[in-house]
Amino acid sequence: MLLKLAALGALGYAGYKYYEKNKDSFRVGSTSRAQPALAGGPLSSEAHVQSSPDITNG
Repeated sequence: MLLKLAALGALGYAGYKYYEKNKDSFRVGSTSRAQPALAGGPLSSEAHVQSSPDITNG
């Protein structure tokens, strides 16, 4: 039981330290960015929507 509690505490502490290090990326409604943040990594700003070739117009 004590080992599980220690592991849970370690995970919580690691999560807290990660949040503190990267808290600017977790802010909602930040006006410091020129563009809204996009999910998917550095190429997301080049992403666009494509229709599926399997869909028929009919």
